Amino acid sequence: MSNTVWIETLGCPKNEVDGERIASLLLNKGYRITEDQNQADILILNTCAFIQSAKEESIEEIFNLLAFRNQNRKRKIIVCGCLAQRYPKELWSKLPEIDALFGVGEIDLVGAVCASVLNGKRVCRVSRSVKDKDPGMTVRSDQKHPYAYIKIADGCDNRCSYCAIPTIRGKFRSKRIEDILKEASQLAERGVKEINLVAQDTTRYGIDLYGKKKLPQLLFSLVSIHQLKWIRLLYTHPAHFTDELMDLIASHPKICKYVDLPLQHISDEILIRMRRKVKRKDIEQLIYALRERIPQLTLRTSFIVGFPGEKKKHFEELLDFVEEIKFDKLGAFTYSKEEGTKAYGFKAQVPAKVKQERLDRLMLTQQRIALEKNQAKIGKTFAVLIDNKSEEGKGEFTGRSQAEAPEVDGVIRVMGDHIKIGDLFRVKIEDYCDYDLMGRRI
Repeated sequence: MSNTVWIETLGCPKNEVDGERIASLLLNKGYRITEDQNQADILILNTCAFIQSAKEESIEEIFNLLAFRNQNRKRKIIVCGCLAQRYPKELWSKLPEIDALFGVGEIDLVGAVCASVLNGKRVCRVSRSVKDKDPGMTVRSDQKHPYAYIKIADGCDNRCSYCAIPTIRGKFRSKRIEDILKEASQLAERGVKEINLVAQDTTRYGIDLYGKKKLPQLLFSLVSIHQLKWIRLLYTHPAHFTDELMDLIASHPKICKYVDLPLQHISDEILIRMRRKVKRKDIEQLIYALRERIPQLTLRTSFIVGFPGEKKKHFEELLDFVEEIKFDKLGAFTYSKEEGTKAYGFKAQVPAKVKQERLDRLMLTQQRIALEKNQAKIGKTFAVLIDNKSEEGKGEFTGRSQAEAPEVDGVIRVMGDHIKIGDLFRVKIEDYCDYDLMGRRI
């Protein structure tokens, strides 16, 4: 066999970093990575298991791979990531067609796992505890985009009542500053212009390793990497934002004026049940401070609707708050009842139909706000990083300004000559279509 591996990653950017680490480790072991399933000897699925819909997608993809493998029974199937970490016994016993499982703490063993399955062995390597595992540095082999993600920590200690991540990923563990800087420098040398810092809670970075929050110090070190043009901060927590962090975002041109601040709810009663460590007044004070101190700020958030005990009055309070604050970007999802979480046993579960109705109302409200904000950008100019060549038309490319995070926000469609992926230049906005903006290079 030629030892060729195909890898698919599901879920969030944090999982995407794990997928890149798997690919890099295998390349160092002499394996070849392919994007063509038909060319692969080994099919690796890096799964997500955060909420029910993510679990369902992961299971569906496993069955798709098993069906595909029927065309060539010599191919091996390996399942890893959060689903494998969370349900190893169930997957191992109910899906004997899977050749191997490994957990989120066993990524470094991927080479040995692949070697074992190619030798006809069935392997399950899932440790039930990853709390002391160093996140480690991710070495990348090649970059498809001019942006990349760097995971600065893994695990979580917040213990929100709805969240299974601490059970899956273990305790909060920060990566050393020197490892992050080395990783960022390697990415910059490979042509990456923008890095996006991710973790379950980026604002707690360093608390475990250095005894205090070190995100400002990390950012200050990263901006010194000459080739990097933008540094974006994702997955912050409203309870852990500091004045020092706000001032640094405001003052340095390389740090995107973009704050991803998942709030989950605004009603004090629901926030307490969620164990979010903040109340409405704290959230409002933080938002006002962010907008006052960071000019041209883009504020993104996410909410959960239908949490146990959420009454009509709680949802209406949330809807009114969204109308008042007018977030630049907003995502939402319905509450998912997850075993192993404190909220799993809560009474007053909200019916699925009601949850979906509330989600639809919330997103329709945000859609109107987003379109108004896009309309207000017509005639303005922004620095845009070109990510891809558009499939919409000849001579059209897609990119993003500091106001759009990759893969979750809309894009800016750019017309112009002599444009290539990785270019960074100014674009005048001429129109918009739904969540996307359209402009021309100037």
